[in-house]
Amino acid sequence: MPSFYLLAADTDSKVSPLVQWWRNVDSWEQTAIAVAAAFLLHIFVRVVLLRALNRIASSTENDLDDRLVYFVRRFYLLVLVSILFMVLLKIHGIKITPFLASAGIAGIAIGLAAKETLSDILSGIFLITDQPARIGDRVKIESPGRHWGGWGDVIDVGLRRTQIRNTDGVIVNYPNSVLANSVITNFSYQDEPVRVRVRFQVNYNADLEEASSVARRAIEATERVLPDSAEIVVRSLWDDNGGHMGSGILMEGRYYIEDVRNRTRIRSEVLKSINRDLAAAGIALASPRVRIEQV
Repeated sequence: MPSFYLLAADTDSKVSPLVQWWRNVDSWEQTAIAVAAAFLLHIFVRVVLLRALNRIASSTENDLDDRLVYFVRRFYLLVLVSILFMVLLKIHGIKITPFLASAGIAGIAIGLAAKETLSDILSGIFLITDQPARIGDRVKIESPGRHWGGWGDVIDVGLRRTQIRNTDGVIVNYPNSVLANSVITNFSYQDEPVRVRVRFQVNYNADLEEASSVARRAIEATERVLPDSAEIVVRSLWDDNGGHMGSGILMEGRYYIEDVRNRTRIRSEVLKSINRDLAAAGIALASPRVRIEQV
């Protein structure tokens, strides 16, 4: 017997029974086995592995493991499907290298045609890993706020869009590329009181000490304002933007609250209390001056 056949027979004898069984299975049966194995792996990762990782991440104070679990939950299925697709190609004898080359060319064309979508997806990956806004956080978005306002609670951070329920109860879907280029103020990263400011103007002949005392008492008497947190400062005697005297002396009240979600309601009550108590004390708010210019 030639040495080539002896070598081949020796090689076959060293192959494990499982590999020999796999080689003897029909290609369509191999396809069914691969799909079933991928489905079972998906169930295992979803039901067993991710739940265990969630329990471990919840028991630690470090936020990094929570981000990693969230990232795995988002992307493991995409990786699993990609691997299954490559395995099916190999089972049916389709060469992967030309396919990858064609996919690269097609990817360039698709990337040029859908650059905004790809930008949203890449921005979504950065938002998920960096987490400037986590699910459940109260945030303020500077750039795209406008009419509906940039305040809201984060509902979901997806690959392309992030859902935020604003203070009007409307769910706004922000493209991730817009959020990535916006200033995001997160009020939920730390459990500390938040300072709120209100401004008002009194006449130039008003007693500033009395006005400050009345306004401070009005703020501290407002419900849900933290005790002994109010202060009054004089902001300006001059209109810095216009370069002339303003309609009155600009004053600012500062105070702290526990939950930023109640900011607007508490601020409204503070302003009403200041207006009522100043009027009761005979301290008039400034009236706007009418300037008549000759043409």
